[in-house]
Amino acid sequence: MTHITRYGRRIKSTFIMMLTLSCIAIFILIPFVSEKMLNNNVGYYSITIRGNRVGAANTENEVYVALANARLSLCKTYDSAIYMDCDIEVTKESRGIAERMSSNELESAIYSALFDCVLDNLDTSLAYMLRIGDITMSFGSKDEIIELFTMIIKPYNVGNEFVPTLHCNDTAEEIYSISIDKVDNGVENSQIVSSFLEGKVQTSEDGKVVAPDILTEIGFEQEVTVTTVYKDKVTLTSVQDAYNEITKESMENTYYTVEPGDTLSGIANSNGLKTSELYALNEGMNDNTLIVPGDQIIITVPKSDITVITKKQLSYEEDYEAEPNYVDDNNSYRGTNTVISEGTTGHRSVVASVTYANGNETDRTLLQENVTIVSQPATISVGTLNPPTYIRPLYGGRFTSGFGYRSDGMHWGIDWSCPTGTTIIASCDGVVTRAGWYSDYGYCIDIRHSNGTMTRYAHNSKLLVSVGQRVSQGDSIALSGNTGNSTGPHCHFEVWVGNTRVNPLNYVNKY
Repeated sequence: MTHITRYGRRIKSTFIMMLTLSCIAIFILIPFVSEKMLNNNVGYYSITIRGNRVGAANTENEVYVALANARLSLCKTYDSAIYMDCDIEVTKESRGIAERMSSNELESAIYSALFDCVLDNLDTSLAYMLRIGDITMSFGSKDEIIELFTMIIKPYNVGNEFVPTLHCNDTAEEIYSISIDKVDNGVENSQIVSSFLEGKVQTSEDGKVVAPDILTEIGFEQEVTVTTVYKDKVTLTSVQDAYNEITKESMENTYYTVEPGDTLSGIANSNGLKTSELYALNEGMNDNTLIVPGDQIIITVPKSDITVITKKQLSYEEDYEAEPNYVDDNNSYRGTNTVISEGTTGHRSVVASVTYANGNETDRTLLQENVTIVSQPATISVGTLNPPTYIRPLYGGRFTSGFGYRSDGMHWGIDWSCPTGTTIIASCDGVVTRAGWYSDYGYCIDIRHSNGTMTRYAHNSKLLVSVGQRVSQGDSIALSGNTGNSTGPHCHFEVWVGNTRVNPLNYVNKY
């Protein structure tokens, strides 16, 4: 019995010793095991703002989504631009146990922290930089920009139907755009259009139907943006000075393409020019100059730093002519049209969309019509034969100058630089009408072709043909040179249609 009791005590002592050793081992190993498990499988992300820990979430993406939503909510809280002084840091944590927040809780905590970062009274030190194309100017407030654009659109906004509005496109970068928005007057344009086409609107004394013009849109050709800057970094502009500078007009040369029915006096009048001024812009032009559709004529147009684009919906009555019927004429060259039978004039009520640039019409699109008298179309024959072809007047050479306006005046042909003595060839079959010295052209050759056109070859060193001689395309007619008003050996080549010089690149290749 004593032996059994002693044995039991020994077992009990051994158990206690083993339990004690196990506890010691667990106490020592837990930190190492926990660290290994944490590094491999456990982790979360916390966000700190201005050194204060705000909250945490399971993933980095959750933190950034909450931050973005909080910033957006903060921007909506303020009517104007806000500036913050805050240092934001997102950190991956390596502790296994921590309090995570739900998305809404984290967003709310971040919002509160950002709200505390907003700087007070900063708006008084801000200016607004307006950019119109390449033009920039700065203002003390957004209200001044609104005032400026109200003045710019005033000549077109007769009924005060439109107002300028600033829109914040990028809250982070403080970038604004400006739009011209229509004020709702409670009247639908479609109602006016329907009434007009049905003849239900008022009539004038002569009995014609009258409908009001509807201004549908105001915008700008140039890109217009506004950004915030510090006032001490820019020079502020007054609204009136900015308006005077932006709307100031200067004259700019451009090309007008001749259309069927155009006359020189009509082109001059429609572009605010005297015929003498049009002639001065186009060297060699006079009362006897013949123009044909497709010719390009130099004109001047007023140009300002901003172009106001307006669209109107116009309702009116007009006479009209139906599109003609065309029939092939296999005995005439292409481009030769002949009226076989005249059409008749019709009458209609029209609704059209018309686009203007600074008040000048640039496009007209027919939207609806009500025909009261039908126009019978004319019949026109159209030539189908291919006209004579043209080739480059020399082999080789380097293209050096094109057709068009240059700093020293209009250049009526195209040039290829080439060594003196380079062979010049006939661009097309024809008869030589000039072969000799001709003013600034030096030694010059003109060739008249069967379709009535003429080609000119100038600044030659030697002529190989004479007046009245018939030449074939590709025949040698001269050797290039540097005679007349010339800055170096080259071939100057012109194409004449009637009595007007046209761009030779419409007929030959430059290379």
